[in-house]
Amino acid sequence: MTALKPKKNNNISGNYNLFKDYPYFDINIYQNIKKITDEFFGKDISLRFISISKEENILFYGDEYFVNKIPVTKLSDIKIRISANAVSSLLDNTLGASEIPFELKKLTDIEARLIKSYTVAIYNSIENQLIKTELNKKVIENAKEYDFTFYVRINNEHAGKIILSIPEYMLNEIEPAVYEDKFSFDDFKKVKVLMNIIAGSSKITLNEIKAIEEGDIILLENSDINKMSVEWEEENIYFRINPNPSLIINVDKNGGNHMEDETSSKSQNMWDSILVDIVAEFDNVKLTLGELKQISEGLVLDLGSVYDNKIKLRVENQTVASGELVILNDRYGVRINSVIKNKGAQKSNSAVNKSNSSPENQSGNEEKDKENFDYSDFEIEDESI
Repeated sequence: MTALKPKKNNNISGNYNLFKDYPYFDINIYQNIKKITDEFFGKDISLRFISISKEENILFYGDEYFVNKIPVTKLSDIKIRISANAVSSLLDNTLGASEIPFELKKLTDIEARLIKSYTVAIYNSIENQLIKTELNKKVIENAKEYDFTFYVRINNEHAGKIILSIPEYMLNEIEPAVYEDKFSFDDFKKVKVLMNIIAGSSKITLNEIKAIEEGDIILLENSDINKMSVEWEEENIYFRINPNPSLIINVDKNGGNHMEDETSSKSQNMWDSILVDIVAEFDNVKLTLGELKQISEGLVLDLGSVYDNKIKLRVENQTVASGELVILNDRYGVRINSVIKNKGAQKSNSAVNKSNSSPENQSGNEEKDKENFDYSDFEIEDESI
């Protein structure tokens, strides 16, 4: 790890990443205060650096504090707060335990001077880390403070806290730590991760979804046989692929998907004619990190192993069917192998089959099956209507 070096802070807004800056403050703030504490109170007292905050510090609440404002410039100061129970513990450890119950407001002169001297020593230990440039009053009044909170511990038991408050404009801008790489990407390029690869999508009516059957072919109008996308953190990243010729099928004018012929003759209501997006994605595809890197670099991928995976059709988060990928001209399609029925339909079908098993009731059952389609399975956006 390289050494952490401060730079002059020209950014008065103090746009710090506190997590990344923690090592710098640990070395240049905490270690100095810890050394002073050891010198004042001995090794029985220990400090733990537990928090840096810029917004409201909830660790202030619930305690009384001994507060010392130490001027840094004519208009600026830093504040050092020591909680009442920490003051009591420090004094007991140094001067011996008192039989009189401790009250912060009733410190004796010698007790007050001891604690004040400790806060001044804390300031002196970090003074060279502060920027002492004079600024106008408005900037000072609007500036936020960084609160550094330390737990005081005696014999490994919590004994209070110390809070150091420094205006943001007094802090150096921190150069981030640089770590040497112990591994290279090549060490992990064969590691596999689960991804969703999307072959394409299409617009389809709810009536067509109701009529999907095994053997149907759904053409993905929004697809390209030379391109797919991988779903990553709710974004689709497109990449180029070598299409698999074995997926090509020939469909004559009267063949293929016959849903349109069946559904066009049926009576439709408003809901049946609503168009929704149906998306075709592979199920549980494992890609190596090397392949993902190729995707990010825009290289052409050979996804031969992926083509053998089952592909599913979904509307929003609802899976409606699954099948196998095919190629029709310059578009992808899905040949349906299985239709996923909703649970409500399955229960209703079971009840119908038990009560109406005779041949004369079969046609009636078919009509009831069609009614089992549940529109509540799909969340339809207003713009689809």
